[in-house]
Order: sequence, then C-alpha cells, then structure tokens
Amino acid sequence: MELVHLDLASGLPPEGIPGGQVECYVVFWWREVPLGDIHIRPGDRPVTPRRLAELAARAVAPAVGDRLFRSGFRQQPPERLAPRTDPPAPLDELLSARAVLERAAAGGPIAGASSPSTTVIICTRDRPAPLGRCLAAVAELRTAPDEVIVVDNAPTDDATKRVAAAAGVRYVREDRPGLSFARNTGVRASRGEVLAFTDDDATVHPHWLDQLVAGFVRDDVMSVTGLVLPASLDHAGQVVFERHMGGFNRGFRPIEYDHGWFSRTCPTGTPVWKVGAGANMALRRAAFDRVGLFDERLGAGAAGCSEDSELWYRLLAEGWTCRYQPTAVVFHHHRSDIAEVQDLARHYSRGHLAALFVQYGRYRHSGNLRRAFVAIPRHYLRRAASDRYWRRGRSPTLRAEVAGYASGLAMLGYAGPARRDEPTGGRASRRAFLRANPFEQPLTLGMFYREKMRAIHAIARPGPVRRILEVGGGQGGLTRLLYPGAVIVNADYDRAFAHRPVNEGAGSHFTCADGTWLPFRDECFDAVTLFDVLEHIPDDTRAVAEARRVLRPGGQLLLSSPNDAWRFPYYRAFRRVCPTDAEIMADWGHVRRGYALAELDRLAGTGHDAAHTFITPLTVIAHDVAFSRLPRRVRRAAGLALAPLTWAGYALHRPSALGTETAVRWTKR
Repeated sequence: MELVHLDLASGLPPEGIPGGQVECYVVFWWREVPLGDIHIRPGDRPVTPRRLAELAARAVAPAVGDRLFRSGFRQQPPERLAPRTDPPAPLDELLSARAVLERAAAGGPIAGASSPSTTVIICTRDRPAPLGRCLAAVAELRTAPDEVIVVDNAPTDDATKRVAAAAGVRYVREDRPGLSFARNTGVRASRGEVLAFTDDDATVHPHWLDQLVAGFVRDDVMSVTGLVLPASLDHAGQVVFERHMGGFNRGFRPIEYDHGWFSRTCPTGTPVWKVGAGANMALRRAAFDRVGLFDERLGAGAAGCSEDSELWYRLLAEGWTCRYQPTAVVFHHHRSDIAEVQDLARHYSRGHLAALFVQYGRYRHSGNLRRAFVAIPRHYLRRAASDRYWRRGRSPTLRAEVAGYASGLAMLGYAGPARRDEPTGGRASRRAFLRANPFEQPLTLGMFYREKMRAIHAIARPGPVRRILEVGGGQGGLTRLLYPGAVIVNADYDRAFAHRPVNEGAGSHFTCADGTWLPFRDECFDAVTLFDVLEHIPDDTRAVAEARRVLRPGGQLLLSSPNDAWRFPYYRAFRRVCPTDAEIMADWGHVRRGYALAELDRLAGTGHDAAHTFITPLTVIAHDVAFSRLPRRVRRAAGLALAPLTWAGYALHRPSALGTETAVRWTKR
C-alpha cells in the first residue's frame, strides 16, 4: 500500500494521484495539523486533480468544520449511532478559513493555559534500534519535556542502557517482565505533573507534546490521547494491521469521553478502547492518585494488552473525563510480517477479554460480561459467515483472534472480587458494609437502616478516595464504614462527639464546626458526605455551597435525606401508636420535611450523577413501628412478624421507585 502525505497549505499536486497497481492511503494536512484521510483503490487510480479536490473536501470537511463552527461538526463518542454525513463545501471554501488553520498549525498550549511540568516515559525491551529512532524524534520536540525516562523492562543485555546514555535521558531498569510493571516503574520514578507515554516503535511529531498538554482543557480532564498514523505501509503485515485490525486512528476531530457517555454505554459494555492508544497518551499525575496505577495483570508480557483502556475505564467510572486530541500525532511502525501481526492479534484479543473481567471484578458492571460472552462471540460468528471474508478472502487475523479469545477465558478469575492490593481508600464491599448495620435488630426493625446503607453504597463511587469530609456524622461514623481505608475528617457542632471511638481511631479526625462555615481551605477533600444532615440545617444553601467549596474538582458529594414523600407515620392507621409528625420532627431536630430531587439539584448547582430511593411503602411499616410508642417487647415481636413483608419490599425495590428518602451523588465539575 502506498502512503502519501499532502499539505493543503502548499496546494494539491497538479498531476493528482498517478496510476498504480496498489492501494493508496492519503493523509491531508494543513502544515502541522492533520485534517483527514482517504483510501484510493487500485482500480480508481489515476485520480485527476479535480477528483482529488472533491475527495479532499469530503475528507477534511468534518475537521475544518469543527474548528469553524463546533456545534454542527463536533465529533461525538460512539454510542451505536450512525454518523452524520453532510455534503461538504468545495475545497476552496473550506480552506478559506486559513486564519483558523494557521492558528492551529502554530502548535503550543492553548491561550491562557498554564504550563505543567512534563515527563515523557518510554518503556522498551531489548529493542535498541527502534528505541534510538524514537529518542531521536523526542529530541526534536518543539517544546522539550522536563525529563525523559526510558524504562528497560527485563533486559538481556545493556544495549538499551547504552542507547539511553547516548541520548542523554534518564535510564530506569525494571526486572519484572510486563509493560504494566514497566509503566508503573516509570510513573513512580517521574517528577512531572503530566506524564506522556509513547512506545519504542513509534516516532513523535514535533508538536506532539505541546498538543497533548493543550488537551488538558479543564481540571476534570485526566487523560489525553492523540492520533496514531502508520509510519509506513510497505509490507503486507503493516497493511493487515491497519486494515483488518483497525489500526490506531480515531479520527481527525477532538472527542471528549465523559462520565455521561460512560453511564449511557455501560449497560452494553463501554468501548473504552476507542478512547485512544497507549502509544500516544498522557495522564495527569493526579490520575494515578485517584484511581491507582496500571493493572499489572494486563498489558504486553502479561494478559496481552488493554492496560491503558482499563485505566481509562476507571477514570470514567470515577467521574473524570478522557479527551482525544488528534493534533497530537505519533507515527507507529507496525509489524511487517503477517505472522507477527497474527500473534499480536491473538494477544490483543486475550488481553481485551482479560480487561473486561478485571473491569467487572472492580465495578460489577454487567455490560463487561455481556460483551465478553455475547457481543464478542456474535462478532466473530458474523465475521466468519460474512461474504466479505468467504468470497473475497478470509480475514488473516480472525483465527488468531478467536484463539486469543479462547485463551482469555482462562482469566475468568479476574472477574472475582477486587484484589487486596487495591489502593487504600476503596469503597467497602457491599456485604461487609451492610453487615456493619449499627441499628438494633438490623434484619427486622433495623431493616430501614440497611436500606439506607444499600442506597448509599449504590451511589458512592468505588474509589480509591483518599480524604473525606463527613459533615454532621460524628455519632454514627457511616462514612468510615463506607470507605474504611480513607482519611476521614468529621465536622460536627457537638464537641462531645470528638471522644466517640469512631472519631478516635487511626485515620479519623474530629473538628468542631458548623456545616455552613467549614474551617478548611478550598478544594482539599476528595469527597464530602452529608448523610441525614441537610434537613437539620436552616441555611441549607450555604451548607451545600461550603461542601462544594472544599471539594476538589472531580470529587463526589454524597447526600441522603428525606424526600417529598416522607411523613410520620406513613399510614394513618399507625397514628394511635406513633408520635405525631410535628413531635417526631421536633425530636429529631428537623427544620424541614424533605427535598424533591429537583430541589437538591438546584442546591448543588448541577444535575445529579446517581440517585437511589429507600424506605419503600412496604418497608416503611417496620420503620414506623421501630419509632412508635409501643413497648419494646411488642416492637420486637412486631418487627419479627413484619419481616417477610419487609424483606419482600427490600428485595423488590428499584433505585428509582417510590421511597420516602433518597441518596444522591454529584460530581464537582
């Protein structure tokens, strides 16, 4: 296959694309900015200048339109929707926006953006020649990184060390074989605020690092990936990789993958592999603090691949954003031999399946298993039965991919509970959390508190969450049960709670404070919890504003409160044995009855990410009996008698069904 790069700033070649017996892959640029590509089959060659202009206009229209108009051309993440295809304007009209393209071609960080320190990390194993080529390209970067680290993974000689020394970069050795081990070693050894990764078989564009850094357009963007183009297509293996395995090209328009996209695609298996490629990615150092390092069960030398996409999965699941920045370009040297590409396809398939199991093990998102056991086998069956492969020649990688899938099934154990070496601050397992129900008779009269704990556990992100502010929870310590490994700072106006065991243990701190005036600096907590607190605070607007002030961007605000369906007792028939509504509110210190979900969103200043109701019309009976005036023995007996009804209501309840209280989560943007 012939590879051609055309700079539209210099005009199209007057002869067009001459005749030839091979397919031609053309990439269109405006100086340093990639704008689009086309494939020209041998039968369509030669291509006249007029026809080439038409093809170029169709290819570059989306990218140019995105820079000019945004709203009409913005690329959306894949969600099983057919792409919009609008007829492009003529090429001369598209290129009339020269000022916009020239600004883009200038490179460098976006206007007004700060310049974080950067580290380039290159992991390699016994490939000194490609490494030398990669380091030579890094040395040509228009903006030099603050440091370059070469991680030598399980070397058999000192050739890599000599190449790194000749290039004047930092050399780090990691004797455990595996790409994830190597990358994690590079992360630990690095000092930059932004860590950029590329592979030893890639060469970076001079503006690569500038554009990766420019992709961090907001504080919630934790990862940026870029465009990966083939360095050459001279050999059959390179063509097979690009055509049959899809290559690494994710298009020529920026794409943002946020938590909303993740939530919409999660039921069917979020396609995180579409975010980008590990050969061209950058992450904030803070990303590793939030969700941990690369999973060392995945990647080359272990399961096969997908250590990068699994990390993106965690970032998206925790509410962060990943961005695809096509102006950050890397040229990848694909394997030239078909047998090597088939071996790569086998490892990719196995690694992808292993990553699905790991993702399910961490988050229990059933979409991962649906993809593993339904979508992937169906995909292979369709390919095997397709006329495309039976009549025009079979896919040269299909058999290898199926073999990789079969070997990946042996890694089903990764779908078990999260590993013990997960970063501290992770959410407790639901079983352990519910078992800690502190209410008397937790399976009968105290079942309502179990409902509350189940709802809170369902909305809380898995973590890790390092530092949490618990507002008004000095007596119960529910946040400590939810995140047992985190540092919990409890703020309560009653100083007597300071000496309760829950506030005196390791990792616990007590501060006597009013929820409307928190004595903490801005953005110093990873999470803030207000469990059954807001309905007690007269100035609830100020309390939520303070909670948001001390919450870092991307952090979670967790709240539980009675909602607009709450009343006591819930059924009139219980009025004879229960305190009045006014008495119970006075006894519990309520200053308001409860909140509609829309009211809570208004207080938070943004829409909620997750909500879960609890204490249903069935289970509320046991709740009201628990707080009735009946003698203790009668209440205990009634709770036991009501247990079948209570458990049925508990089992049948769904997060959005009717309940008298609500647990809600927001993410600070």
